[in-house]
Amino acid sequence: MAEKGSIAVAARILCLTPSAVSHRIRHLEHELNLPLFTRSHRKITLTTEGARLFQKITHSFDLLNKELLSLKHQGVEGRLSLYTRPSFAQAWLVPRLSDFLDRYPGIEVCLSTGNDPIQLDELGVDIAINFGQLNLPGLVCTPLMNESMTPVCSAYYADKFGLVNHPERLKECRLLHDHKAWETNSGDHEWQQWTEAFDISLAAASHLYCDQMALSVTAALHHGGVAMGRMRLLEDSLQSGNLVAPFPDKILVSPYGYALYTQQGTHWPKVKLFMAWIAEQAGVIG
Repeated sequence: MAEKGSIAVAARILCLTPSAVSHRIRHLEHELNLPLFTRSHRKITLTTEGARLFQKITHSFDLLNKELLSLKHQGVEGRLSLYTRPSFAQAWLVPRLSDFLDRYPGIEVCLSTGNDPIQLDELGVDIAINFGQLNLPGLVCTPLMNESMTPVCSAYYADKFGLVNHPERLKECRLLHDHKAWETNSGDHEWQQWTEAFDISLAAASHLYCDQMALSVTAALHHGGVAMGRMRLLEDSLQSGNLVAPFPDKILVSPYGYALYTQQGTHWPKVKLFMAWIAEQAGVIG
């Protein structure tokens, strides 16, 4: 009721009548000998004393909820070490990771990023998340999600070069590359795949090469050129309008995808919990 500001709304949520809710409030105020609410014709608001009490109670319930989660998953605790590509961490994983930590407060996550080959022993991690080929020797591969790609840029840049529905004008632009998209990437590979699929020439274009997609996208956000965007990582930026995809009919399914890599026999409870959680986040139905 403190959140809704309405006895009627609170009554519906609690499956009680408004009169029953009002009676319980008056009884509580009488027991505490404190005015908790100020009543007007259509609205009810907390008094200063009520607001203080509400804040303390909310905090207590949050602590209780965390304790219950901890008890529910007792024995599932300790450090979980993850390794992934920088762009995936920045654009997709980190914005979602607090949900995992809230669900499993006994688990501490140590996240590292880089473009090194996936060698779990040398990296000292429990799970690696990679973009590229789906089978790495000696590791258990669990596919996570597919990817598709299309050029992206700022609305200003698209307007400046008249790009919308005119991919032939890309040859007048600066192309932004992630030359470490995967271990065997040549530097131009993503752009080559896309241009070959749609028979587009980029012969006269200039280029900027970065070692992660996040950097090429940052350049695109600041009107520095056109990046090859991976759609799963850029959903929020495209929906907000910070980036635009000037060729909406030219989206190519990538031959590569995201996958989890673990070692055989290391699927401890914390590893299983994370794998189930990230599959849920990716929309994978088990």
